[in-house]
Amino acid sequence: MKSLAAKDVTYEYRNSFQTVRAVNGVTCEFQQGVVYAIVGSSGSGKTTFLSLLAGLDVPTSGSVELDGESTANANRDDYRLNHVSVIYQNFNLFYHLTVLENGAYPLYVRNMPKKKANELARERLLQVGLQESQFKRLPNMLSGGEQQRVAIARALASGSEIILADEPTGNLDSTNSRNIVEILQRLAHEEKRCVIIVTHDPSVAEAADVVLQMKDGVLTQPE
Repeated sequence: MKSLAAKDVTYEYRNSFQTVRAVNGVTCEFQQGVVYAIVGSSGSGKTTFLSLLAGLDVPTSGSVELDGESTANANRDDYRLNHVSVIYQNFNLFYHLTVLENGAYPLYVRNMPKKKANELARERLLQVGLQESQFKRLPNMLSGGEQQRVAIARALASGSEIILADEPTGNLDSTNSRNIVEILQRLAHEEKRCVIIVTHDPSVAEAADVVLQMKDGVLTQPE
């Protein structure tokens, strides 16, 4: 079982006028098979912290470690390709690729044979509730909820142990939000992924196994 840990993580933004400490001494461990929700007001440091967990940047001090190896010392391209998938609020799909090609994209990057990659992506797209008839469509031919399902299927197809979701229900209605949360719960509880969700949505937080609160860059567990 993979273990993702933040150890006394601090991250600072600097410019010629000021230094802003967006993340302030966070220590926390995340396990597979668990859904975590990180809540907090805008500007509290949630998304910055998620980007550090994703290996998109490294801490100013402290470390983010996967099984004891710091992302600062690792090949972060490999880390993102093989261990971590990010589901974005704005989906981050490739709009010139079909639904099937978007779902298979992480596998193409790994040089998996196209036929095998498409078969795996097809399985995952069906798993999240999309239909075969939609696979040849471009993303802008789908609803917001359907596009988010493609993004989740892409994360599933990648096989990553760690799924990071940044406001995954922010653009969706309540029905689609519930569906997305149920998919993320199944990822953790049935497929033993580590799912970490940054959210403002109380219903998403209620569905998590563990709720963490970010305030002024400090992460705590509400009492």
